[in-house]
Amino acid sequence: MKKVAYQMLNITLGLDIDNNTTLTDNLETLTAQNIDLDLIDNPFSVENTIDYKIAENDKTSKELLLKLEKYKNLPTLSAFLSGGYSAYSPEFTFFNSDQKYYGYAIFGAKLSVPIFTSGATKSKIQRAQINLEKAEDDLTETEQQLKLQIASAKSDYQFAIEEYTNKKENLNLAKRIETKNQTKFFEGIASSFDLRQAQTQLYTAQQEFLQAMLNVINNKVALETITSQIN
Repeated sequence: MKKVAYQMLNITLGLDIDNNTTLTDNLETLTAQNIDLDLIDNPFSVENTIDYKIAENDKTSKELLLKLEKYKNLPTLSAFLSGGYSAYSPEFTFFNSDQKYYGYAIFGAKLSVPIFTSGATKSKIQRAQINLEKAEDDLTETEQQLKLQIASAKSDYQFAIEEYTNKKENLNLAKRIETKNQTKFFEGIASSFDLRQAQTQLYTAQQEFLQAMLNVINNKVALETITSQIN
């Protein structure tokens, strides 16, 4: 099982399954590094999270689209200006220095005022308004969901730390009980059933302690992911 576990780790790392991988840390050390009580007390701002920024950008884009549809219904003013020189001659004398040229300029302006508009214009504005209101509702919902998720992740992380401490104490107690029953067994004052029961409790406590360490790491990663705090 240990060999298979190393092979699965190699696959996860993108290595050959028979690569000679050497672990430089152990789970208990990693757990201690991942216990950060400041994360629980940190008042995370949902405005810094990726999901909130996406919802906020969507709201901004809907505001701009609504303004665009409204601007399409406003009067427009356009102007133009052009000019040049003309010359007339029965012969090709346009490069002579004494050739006379006559300048001209044209300027014009155009004002368009929409008096009669089709129902499609009003419909587009209403649709853009509805999309904006929906984006605002989505932003509010996203904000509330993020607050709930952060609060839940903090609670899970704090519980995982407390559970880790509790399981560590239980493991130490199970070790002492197993050692005591082992001594009693070899001295003939305890049965093999008592020793086996103590050993089973010890193995159970070891497994629960391992799981508690994993929970601390996983719950910290979950909290950092939700709050966009991963370095």
